[in-house]
Amino acid sequence: MIRRATTLLLTFGLVLAGTACSPQDNGTSTAEDLAKALGSHTVGELSFDKPAADVQKELTGLSESIGAVWPTVSVAGVAITDDTARVSLDYSWAIPNVAKPWTYTTGADMKRNGNDWTIAWTPEMVEPKLAAGDRFKLTTTHGVRAGILAADGEEIVKERPVKIVGINKDGLSDAEAETSAKALAALIDIDPEAYAAKVKAYGPVAFVDAITLRAEAFAALDPAKLDAVKGVLVTSATQPLAPSRTFAQALLGSVHEATAEDIEKSKGKVVAGQVVGSGGLQASFDAQLAGTPGVTISAVAATTATPATSTPTASTATNDAGIPADAASPPAKTLFSVDPTDGKDVKTTLLTGLQSAAEDALAEVKTPSSIVVMRPSTGAILASANGPDSAGYNTAFLGQYAPGSTFKIATSLGLLRQGMTPSSTVNCTPQFTADGKKFFNAPGYAPEATGEISLTTAVAHSCNTAFVSQFENLSQEKLADAAGALGIGMENDLGLAAFTGSVPRDSAGTEHAASMIGQGKVQVSPLNMATMMSTVVKGSAVVPRLVDGYDGKAKAAEGAALTAKEAADLRTLMRAVVTEGYLNILGELPGPGAIGKTGTAEYGNDVPPRTHSWVIAAQGDIAVAVFVEDGDLGAVTGGPLAKTILAAAAGK
Repeated sequence: MIRRATTLLLTFGLVLAGTACSPQDNGTSTAEDLAKALGSHTVGELSFDKPAADVQKELTGLSESIGAVWPTVSVAGVAITDDTARVSLDYSWAIPNVAKPWTYTTGADMKRNGNDWTIAWTPEMVEPKLAAGDRFKLTTTHGVRAGILAADGEEIVKERPVKIVGINKDGLSDAEAETSAKALAALIDIDPEAYAAKVKAYGPVAFVDAITLRAEAFAALDPAKLDAVKGVLVTSATQPLAPSRTFAQALLGSVHEATAEDIEKSKGKVVAGQVVGSGGLQASFDAQLAGTPGVTISAVAATTATPATSTPTASTATNDAGIPADAASPPAKTLFSVDPTDGKDVKTTLLTGLQSAAEDALAEVKTPSSIVVMRPSTGAILASANGPDSAGYNTAFLGQYAPGSTFKIATSLGLLRQGMTPSSTVNCTPQFTADGKKFFNAPGYAPEATGEISLTTAVAHSCNTAFVSQFENLSQEKLADAAGALGIGMENDLGLAAFTGSVPRDSAGTEHAASMIGQGKVQVSPLNMATMMSTVVKGSAVVPRLVDGYDGKAKAAEGAALTAKEAADLRTLMRAVVTEGYLNILGELPGPGAIGKTGTAEYGNDVPPRTHSWVIAAQGDIAVAVFVEDGDLGAVTGGPLAKTILAAAAGK
């Protein structure tokens, strides 16, 4: 009896132990597992009232139909009645380009099955309006892309007519399509092999675009040669374009239909068919210009969906469910919708007439070049042109060059701060040796402007040796401070990348001496020099502006600010450059007296060295910087260009 009783107690203990290891789920654990399964669209080990494989297939179909967009799911509550439970599920969809998530609550029914629960599968637990077989459909719509405006509010970039030229493969054999592709490519000057490969990759009846041309560019093509290409097709369209192909190209940028790379980089914010900005303001202000896309998520009956790859050609064509394509089908059910918002214009400070004049002035320059025009009173950039040999590069904003003798204005400011005046005497000799290096004046330097001369004459005739001779009296740090007071090295966000200049503070010996005449390691952009000229004209710091109302959060460079007295003295020096120096060509301009400074900066290792040509000038409330990468003396190359632009700015 004792032995039997022990056996019974042991058996009872095992039963209790088994019960303790497998506690009865009150529904909460299964509900949490269900929420995780729905959020990951993977059913895992859950038990349903139909085969799990069927549930998984349905969930996979729903998730694949909506791409990368899928909600997070959480349990809102579990209500249990005897052996049944009702689970409340909260859904939250983070939809690209939609500020607030799409949220709603669904329900799922469960029935107790021993210690576990069996879930009654229904698509309504994913979204209340879904029916069996439905699929999600996400549709993106776009508002009107806004324009880039000139200072007067007129659109610079707007819809303009274009011609799309390509090959229509319908009716062509593969060999004919290849022949036509290469012939067309040769006619419009694109890569024949690349275009032929593109044509080959398209379907047998596709139209394969080769190039999009402005109306004037298309009109320049030989119509007879174009018509001779078998299968050639020209369609008309519009695109957001500037007045000309080159108009402020580096500033404005361009637009194009989103590529696969654009879509991937955007992480869902850009979709196929969307127009996006490329370079310039079109890219940096893309979000503002594009506005906010509209999004609609709907439920579409799977039996009415035609596969994307099918191309029905007859009225009896059927869809993937075998139902006639023209049979009545249930309408799509809208589940969520947000309307698109149109983009907002970007208003620039550019004057279209002056921009065109600057580009025309550089049209024949056979080296990278630029002209920047500013209004000193406001800092507005009125024009920023790059010559054709800049090849699309924004030389005006991004170029980093030695400023040569134009930098003598900064050096002059440093000397004024050391106690000099425009009438102070400096010594201009044929050569000067600084720390073992010989410095010379430019070839053809006027002999009458040598010896003991005033600082004004030294600036007017650009005497190198007079300025280099002061290198021990003006430290590199104080020279950098003077340059900073004229805007070189300031921090300022224009809405586009721009180089704001650099004057090292640690240059010594020969390098410091060279800095006195804008050589050494001194680097500026044409924009910097237009800013310096503007600051001298205004008499206080000028912050360049390109986009109206855009806060560049400007921060001045190191050093004391320019004073009105200092600016007046600098204007006196620069007026002498016109009245008695190398920029006498500007004295021919009617109106207020022009001021300016020439510059020729040596660079490279050629003998004789190659030279950058610079001119900075101003008349009234207009300041201009002219730069030519490979030019003659500043007055020779840049002087006429400066005169042309100042005259254009005055309406002459």
